Amino acid sequence: MRRVILYLVQLALIVAAAIWLAERPGEVRIDWLGWRLETSAAVLLLIVLALAWILAVLRGLWKWMRRAPGRFVEARRERRREEGYEALGRGLAAVAAGDAQEARRLARKASTLLDEPPLTRLLTAQAAQLGGDEKEAERQFQAMRDDPQTEFIGLRGLLAKALRDNDRIQALALAERALELKPNAPWLLKQTFALQAEAGKWRKAMVTLADAAGRAAIEKESARRARTALLVALAMESDDALEAKHLTSEATELAPGFAPAAVKLAELHAAAGSERKAIKTLERAWAAQPHPDVARAWLALRANSTPLDRLRWLQRLTSTHADHAESHLALAEASLDAQLWGEARRQLQDLAQSPTPRVIRLMARVEREERADVEAARAWLERQPAAEPDPAWVCNSCGAQSNLWSARCGHCGAFNSLTWKPPPRIQQIDRPPTMLGSVSPEPVPEIPPAPAPTG
Repeated sequence: MRRVILYLVQLALIVAAAIWLAERPGEVRIDWLGWRLETSAAVLLLIVLALAWILAVLRGLWKWMRRAPGRFVEARRERRREEGYEALGRGLAAVAAGDAQEARRLARKASTLLDEPPLTRLLTAQAAQLGGDEKEAERQFQAMRDDPQTEFIGLRGLLAKALRDNDRIQALALAERALELKPNAPWLLKQTFALQAEAGKWRKAMVTLADAAGRAAIEKESARRARTALLVALAMESDDALEAKHLTSEATELAPGFAPAAVKLAELHAAAGSERKAIKTLERAWAAQPHPDVARAWLALRANSTPLDRLRWLQRLTSTHADHAESHLALAEASLDAQLWGEARRQLQDLAQSPTPRVIRLMARVEREERADVEAARAWLERQPAAEPDPAWVCNSCGAQSNLWSARCGHCGAFNSLTWKPPPRIQQIDRPPTMLGSVSPEPVPEIPPAPAPTG
């Protein structure tokens, strides 16, 4: 509507101007170089307007002719860009569909049409990976790594390859560099922490774990368990008793029932002459979760006492969980040391209904020491292959067993994977019974210690 009104106004002005000129025709005479031009003012005005229009058309035609080559080149470049982006999109779709041959073809086409290496390199690398050409993929990711604009993408691709190749050292270096570029990426925080912990970089892992937990990359309970393991690992490697005590104190606050932390802290207190603190630490750990290592550390506080005094001392610790299997086992062994065979039998009578190898060995010892009954002792020992195994530190990743806790599995290197639990039963081949005099306890095969890491 507004345009119609504007058009009518313009038309009215033109008509008014034409009428005004028609009513006042006037005369114009021009003498120039012997020529004379006589006409009306209206005709002269029309001639001037016509000449102006012709000049404007000629000027526009000249500008178009000057710009034509550039426009042609730009139009061609735009067509190539459109075709290149189309090839790039179709190439990514081919990668997603698993069509390696089509992906490589489109990657080459996109590289030819587009002058944007960051985009085409990524497609080329993905197509190469899909086709099994790891060398080409690595070359493309390395080129992206060397470009500041695509360094992070290149690092991520190389990190994924290092993890597939199980090159943990290279993966750690790549992850730490990538974390410098993207310190808030949750997946990268989690991955970097795992690699640092596996490598024994406890202090770096502690910092990364705090960042990961703060950004919810690792859930709170997992972060608490991981921090506890890191604290104990640092304490075990520290040559500074005060630092080790501080670390294990924090660990026992986070997990009061974690035996390795409580035992280490109790040893440090005892070495410093603070027996009362050692006793309190072990009592708290036993109350949270009875464990044979805690019982052994408790008895170590009375290493120079008589067997009977040691038994009474142990009864103080086990009173908080008197019906627990570990309480019965610890008291049974202490009773045997004190030659109280009746008390040892009483402690083992319920456990003997479904005995583990540890119960079997104690029952055999009772028969041998109390009654000198070699046959009864041998009969007990012959039940070991069929018995349910005793708890041990079992790796949740590879299933390896260890009598000693460590922050990393000595078999597969997994961090904080050892859990105190009965290992899976292993079918054993029947073998002839050994002579009683040559029978000795059969501890769980211990994992060889991992190489000492650097903090």
